[in-house]
Amino acid sequence: MTSHVKVAVFGVPSAAGARGAGTERAAFVLREAGLLEGLRATGARVVNLSDLSMFPFREDPGHPAARNAEVVACALRATGDEMTRALREGFTIVLGGDCTLVVGALAGARAVLGRPVGVAYIDANADLNTPETSSSGLLCGMALALALGRGPKELTAPLGVAPVLAPEHVALLGFRALDPGEREAIGDLGLALPAAAARQVGMRVAAALALDAIANEDGPVLVHLDVDAIDYAEMPVKDPVGGVGFSIAEVSDLLTALTASPRVIGMHVAEFNPARDPDGVHAAKVVAMLVRAVTRRVGAPG
Repeated sequence: MTSHVKVAVFGVPSAAGARGAGTERAAFVLREAGLLEGLRATGARVVNLSDLSMFPFREDPGHPAARNAEVVACALRATGDEMTRALREGFTIVLGGDCTLVVGALAGARAVLGRPVGVAYIDANADLNTPETSSSGLLCGMALALALGRGPKELTAPLGVAPVLAPEHVALLGFRALDPGEREAIGDLGLALPAAAARQVGMRVAAALALDAIANEDGPVLVHLDVDAIDYAEMPVKDPVGGVGFSIAEVSDLLTALTASPRVIGMHVAEFNPARDPDGVHAAKVVAMLVRAVTRRVGAPG
């Protein structure tokens, strides 16, 4: 039985802002793992949009404070443009790619909806570094700061308007690593709930707190998921982060609770590296989480 819910899917094969190559294959691999078939099985009408051109990783030693910025800027513009098309179809799933793509996705959402868009940012890191505070110059660790307008101009306004996001429209969930240069910025966010605190209150409550804290007048919200929010023992597809991360079940519960809200317009999945999942075991787990969330959205039993 087909639902009235439409789900648009597009991929951004990018490792331009990442620590290394690999994430540019995530969109292809997640599709191969049965994402589209799983989404269709929920009853949703799936609009399968083409993946964008590849944006490769490079070392870029000539720009140590903001590596590969030129290619990242291209990826953000392309993501923003495609987001304006995808959201006209319906609830949108953006398959990254590295975390920087959230800037383009938010810019595109704001452009097509004509109003401020909030974000529920699920990540082991705060991603609030800037070229001045980052020890690595990796732009993936600056993704949220870029969305807030802090960083190189070509990266903070991919569709010509900056900032794409206001601090009070951000709920940061599940972080367990915070660099010294990020501490001041985190205090400006609508909500900053570490992994341990989110686990203590439970994922449904964490989702409710996040949506309540995103103060854009009950406006649209994008969910961003960096897979390193999941503990490395369960999802070893990215470099490990200290502390105890969420379990796969916890992230699935969190995504499902958030996606049940009509305010949530889509999801961005980032930093899945298929090179660390040669058997496709973890890709199948990511697909299962996304399908379960959409199942709740459609209204079928979850």
